[in-house]
Order: sequence, then C-alpha cells, then structure tokens
Amino acid sequence: MGNGGFSPDERRTLQTLCDTLVPRIPGVPDPQGLFGRAATDLHVDEDIVGIVGNYLAPDQRADFHRLLRTVESPLLNLVLTGRPSRFTRLPAEARERYLLGWARSRLPVKRQGFHAIKRLTEFLFYAKLMDDQRNPNWPALGYEGPDDAERARNRHPEELRIVPFIPEQETTLQADVCVVGSGAGGGTIAAKLAQAGHKVIVLEAGSYRTPDNFTQREAEAYDAMFQGHGVLTTKDLAFGVLAGQTAGGSTTINWMIALKPPVWARQEWERDAGMEGVTAPAFEAMIDEVWARVHATQEESQVNPSNDVLRRGSQALGYREGVDYDILFRNAKGCQQRCDFCFFGCIYNAKQSTLVTYLPDAYHAGARFLFDTKADHVVVEAGVARGVEATYRGGGREIPVHIKAKQVVAAGSALQTPALLLRSGIRFPGVGFGLRFDPTTAIFGQFSEPVRFWKGPMQTVVVTRFQESDEAHHGPWLEVAPAHPGLAALALPWMGGRAHKEYMANLARSANTIVLVRDWTEGRVTIDARGEPVFDYRLNPRDRRNLTRGLQEAARIHRAAGAVRISTLHMEDLAVGDGTSPIGQNEFDAFLERVGKAGVGENRLALFTAHPMGSARAGRDPKSSAAKPTGECHEVRNLWIGDGSIFPTAPGVNPTISIMSVALRTAGFIRERLTGR
Repeated sequence: MGNGGFSPDERRTLQTLCDTLVPRIPGVPDPQGLFGRAATDLHVDEDIVGIVGNYLAPDQRADFHRLLRTVESPLLNLVLTGRPSRFTRLPAEARERYLLGWARSRLPVKRQGFHAIKRLTEFLFYAKLMDDQRNPNWPALGYEGPDDAERARNRHPEELRIVPFIPEQETTLQADVCVVGSGAGGGTIAAKLAQAGHKVIVLEAGSYRTPDNFTQREAEAYDAMFQGHGVLTTKDLAFGVLAGQTAGGSTTINWMIALKPPVWARQEWERDAGMEGVTAPAFEAMIDEVWARVHATQEESQVNPSNDVLRRGSQALGYREGVDYDILFRNAKGCQQRCDFCFFGCIYNAKQSTLVTYLPDAYHAGARFLFDTKADHVVVEAGVARGVEATYRGGGREIPVHIKAKQVVAAGSALQTPALLLRSGIRFPGVGFGLRFDPTTAIFGQFSEPVRFWKGPMQTVVVTRFQESDEAHHGPWLEVAPAHPGLAALALPWMGGRAHKEYMANLARSANTIVLVRDWTEGRVTIDARGEPVFDYRLNPRDRRNLTRGLQEAARIHRAAGAVRISTLHMEDLAVGDGTSPIGQNEFDAFLERVGKAGVGENRLALFTAHPMGSARAGRDPKSSAAKPTGECHEVRNLWIGDGSIFPTAPGVNPTISIMSVALRTAGFIRERLTGR
C-alpha cells in the first residue's frame, strides 16, 4: 500500500473529510481569503498522513485507517446512519450533516472518530507554516505571528549555556546519580546533588533548545518540544494532554504560574500518605528556596485584556481581591510584557524555567547532560537499581548508552515515569495508579473591543472563590489560557464549516477562561506493546459536576465583564448572545440551565490537562502507591520518584512550585543515602 500506508481510496476519503471540516465558503466578504480557502489548499491531508504514519501508535494508526474505511462503506453506513452511502459521494450539505451526526452521537466510538480527524484538521489549517514561515489564515484572525527580526536579536548567554555530551558510539558512563528528565523535578534534584559534590548525569529525551533555536511558531513548537509531538491524548481521545519534552521539560513551555503548595494539601499528604515533615518549617524553607531561585513575584504580572476579563467581571460581581480572586505570582524576570509567544520557549530568558535556573546550576557544578536520549529501562539487580539503559537518537543514528549509577531518579513526568518503571519490570500494584489531571475545559466570550488573548503576560489573574464549594478544596478555580490559532481551532466546537470559520474570524475579539478542578478521579498509566504510555482517565460524577459549576461561574464573570456572546466547548450549540449587544438576563439564565443539563461528557466537550500528576505516588502501602513517603520506590532500593508522579493527591494549584519543593525534599533523602548518614 503506497502513500505512507494510505491506499488511494483512503487518501481520497481523507481529502474529502478535511474539506468538509474546512470547506470553501462562497459568497462571503473575504478580503483575506479565509472563507475561500479549504483544508486541502494548504495540503492539510498530506500532513495528517505524515502524523498518522510517524507519530501515532500502531493501534491508533489502525483505528484511523478503520475510520476512513468505515465512512466509505455503504454497509457500515447503513448500520450506523440508516443510509447505505459512501461519504465521498454525498453532496456537501449531507457530508456536513453526516459529521455532525458523528460528533453528537450517543455512541462513544463515533464521537472518538469525529475528533480524531477534526482536531488534526483544524489545528493544521490554522497553525501549519508555508514556505514563508507564516500561515495564510493569520491575517484574517488578527494574529500577526512572531517577529523574526526581534527573535534574531536574542541569543542564549554563555553563562547559561550547557554543552551536552554527545555519544559517537556505544558508551558506558559512571555516576553517583542518574536523573531521568530535566523538568521541574529532575532539574531541581540534579542541581542540588551536583552542588553537594556528587557526580550527576541527566538524561533528557527531548532536545536542547534555547533562544538560539526557539522559532516561536505554534506547529513547530508542538512538534519539537511537546510529548507525543503535541498530539498526545487519553486512550479514548477525550483529553488533550499537554506536557513538555525538551530541555527544561514543561517548565520551558508552561504559562509561568508560581503558587506554593497549600498547607491543607500538605496536611493531607502528611496524614494520609505518611510524608512526614511537609507541614514543618524545614519544608517551608525548601519552598522559599525554590521561590527565590525561580524569582516568583507579582512584578511581571501585568493584567492583559484577556486576564482583565476575569478581574473586571469579578469586580462587577462584587468579588474581593485577595479573597475571591487575586493577581498571580509568576516565575518571571525581565518579561517587559513581551510574552506573546512564551508558550513556545522564551527568547528573552525571562521565564525562569529550569532551562535558565537549575540546569545551568547543575552543569556548573559538574553535572553531565545527554539530550535526545531516552531512558529505555532501569537496570535492577536483586531489588536494587544499578543504572539506566538508554538510547541516544540524533543525526539519523541510534546509539546505546549504558549508565551505571548508585542512585536513579525517575523524573520524566507523571506520563513517562510510570511507563519507565513498567518497562523496567517494576510492576507492583501501586505503579501507574493514582493519575490526576486537574481536568480542564473553557468558556469563550466575545467582546466589542479587541482582546487578542495570545498577547501579553499569559496568566495573571485567578479566581478561587468557588474552590471550597466541594469539600477538601475540590471545587473549580478559574484562570486564563493564552491559546494561539491552532490550539483555539482544535478546541472550538464544530457546528459546520462556515460556523467554525466565523468563530475563528472573531478570535481577536475573544477571551477565554479555563475551568480547572482538583480531581477526585484517579486514572491509570499503562504501556502498549512498544512500551509507550497509555492513559486511562474517566471523570467521576463529582468532578463532572464541579466542572459544570465552573463553566457556569465563568460565564457569569464574562457577562459581568461585558461579553456580547458566550459559548462553551460542547459539541452541541451552547452559546448565548448575538455578538453585538449585551446579553439579557432571561436568555442568560436559560443558557446557564442548558449548560447544567449538558454537563460534561467524554468527546462531547473539549477537555484538556496540562497538570498530569500522581501516577507513581508516595504512600505507606505498596499495594496503593509506588514510592515510600521519602520518594524511594517501594520495591526497588535506590530508585527514586522525582517529579509530580509522587503527589499522593493533586495539590489544588498549578503544580510547578510543588514539584520543585518536593524534589528538594527527595534530594535530601538521596544525599543522605549517598553519604551514609
């Protein structure tokens, strides 16, 4: 079968699907060509062929091919739709109705199939780059894209630069500690132990990228700096999963919220999981140490128009600053509000990620770094970790790397750490269980004036008023997401080709508020036949209710801030307002009731996570936890969990500072082991 594993018939079906999702719309005033442009005009179908062939797991590829065959099968369509038709032979309006039927179907498999093609098509249409390194749809959205001249003026300074070790042939290296991962946890542990005089080697599966090669472009950044090339999802496709895979991990591409782990969460960890001392002054000092090193302040938290929607709406509703809502602390220094593309790597080194803090600290203290090097498995002998087997991939080569180490730290994220343990034969019951997500969805509001939610400091206002609406702080909290065109297009509901383009054409006047929940739900990480992680996560009724409550409260804030249209990310048309005039009370109340009835369902509403945690959690019992309260693996001596996997429960705040603080604590226990104290 040619064409990258796609038959000619499958290619035709794919092209037709793409052009049904993003069709040419004649007869619309269209000075910048958005409505006259179809997906295949940008060769989106060819990109999807490459993504499916190169990035998806074998079972996902098989599912995608099955989808293409299904929509073209008269017999299967007779069963699924009651009509023995081929998708490619339907007229345009019928094709649109066909896809809407799949999008809103009661059958989960049909909703999954719709989203498998919709998300890729819409993202690529608005994010892919042409030969001039721009996307032709950007002008119609009011999106300018990055300034290459400005980017060229910024370079990574020598004092922050790391010179990695690049193996030329099969290599064996010795270390006191091998740290797998360079993000919030791994970077912090590497720095602390290297500064204590221990020989440290850091393995990072991602590349070493800095302002020298940050392109500030959405599609390229997702491909090069995110796990799964930015197309990572839960097994059922319900959640998009955003996590970094680059030098600095997620700290390099996150939105810079710096919040200390709340006392009530730490009390829970101490009481229920045996993490002694996390409420004590010594741990408070560790939090303060992290706080100072990453320069967490409010000095750089200027409120851009998108965040001002939260502030302005909260004030209009009588909410109190410092009680119900607040200005956020951020790990930033010298941003000067130049944050438009910080999501894709900060060219100013103003984002105080581990890329510019703990990793250079570790390097200058003698740590060695191997980038583009994936940890295949931990070497375990007689119940003791002895090192790591890894593979360097670069320049078209794959080179085995053998690390012999006294201590091993698994810190590749809550998605990758349990997969590494499972690939290593560490399969006692606690491994992979307890996955938390801080499940997230969003409200979009349109305003009369430009907002451009991709410009300026990304997240500077938080509304915490509703977090105590469910016991133990499991209620929703509200923030802002700095979505760029591709992510916005992926998330926005599809009510038809024209309707989606009209959403996008109004993007510059839109603000979004994200709703996050400290989840009761516990998911699970397993591995597929290749040893790659698979995520099972299904919201429980309590979390669904809390997310729904959050959507309703976010809508109230948007209306109070002056929104003229408000919509959710449901696949049914859940919107209120005509986009030109204030929203009346009666129609708004009816909208809130509809939101309550719609609720939250898998592949019925766009759902995301950027906070995977807890999948190798600490606890006393190896039947329900992967690590001891110290962070050491229950069943394997000298193997430590060094990232957000270790959290017994979600901390109820954006987790970067919590991960770094607990990592400092774990580093102390590792140092005691190394020194024999």
